[in-house]
Amino acid sequence: MKELLRYLLCGLAMGAADVVPGVSGGTIAFITGIYDQLLNGIKAFNMTFFRRFFTGRWKEAFADIPWRFLLPLLLGIGTSIFSLARLTLYLLHAWPEALWAFFFGLIISSILLMTRGQRMPVLNVLLLAVGAVAAWFITGAEAMTATHELPRIFIAGFIALCAMILPGISGSFMLVVMGQYAYLLSAVVQLNIPVLLTFIAGGLCGLMSFSRALSACFKRFPSQTNAVLIGFMVGSLRTVWPWHDGTMPALPPVMDGMVFLALLTCLCGIALPLAVQRIAVRMSQSS
Repeated sequence: MKELLRYLLCGLAMGAADVVPGVSGGTIAFITGIYDQLLNGIKAFNMTFFRRFFTGRWKEAFADIPWRFLLPLLLGIGTSIFSLARLTLYLLHAWPEALWAFFFGLIISSILLMTRGQRMPVLNVLLLAVGAVAAWFITGAEAMTATHELPRIFIAGFIALCAMILPGISGSFMLVVMGQYAYLLSAVVQLNIPVLLTFIAGGLCGLMSFSRALSACFKRFPSQTNAVLIGFMVGSLRTVWPWHDGTMPALPPVMDGMVFLALLTCLCGIALPLAVQRIAVRMSQSS
């Protein structure tokens, strides 16, 4: 039961992160220690599964899926996304600097957790730098104006969910870049079923293909892959800095109460992953 509760809480945290552009659910999975399980759970939906499923051998098809892990995780993610969509829209309009400062602190703390105990030879440092530069330019991309036909929604789902499982690259931010974020968030609030099902279908295709490549990288080059992912997180700090001049981070225009509120929420963001990791470790040890 404690293990199921842990997965549910991880799902809630991942869903909350995935709603907001600039924050990755993959980061939450990484710092809570379920990242490998997440990749393996996605990989379980392989050709053998689909062959059994479409030939009517449903019991055999579902037998190899780690439902004990996936069901509470997906329940948490779905609950968090649907319950936080309205709140996120409100906070982004009413308290943008404070909200972005919170996520800035969240990513800073996550980077510290991910680098703890990591070996950093010269190659890994170079790979980290490459990841940081790539994420810096990706997150600095201007949002494009896009139409919302279902084929575009499918492609957006494919790209966004590939990004969503990468620590440091936000699936929501990729939706912003593709001009689909506000439209899809409204679809969640309004329960636009055709749009949501098309987005989910594209996302599932992306997840099942990309998770295999990512898992293979972790298996063959674990420390190097981890260095690139840490670099992605470092580069993604550009988009969650509370103040910008165009697309570039800038200093606050005035030192007012919002600056101090942003500092407070940033400190809360730094503290939260440390608390989440400590809780996750305790629950893992007691299960």
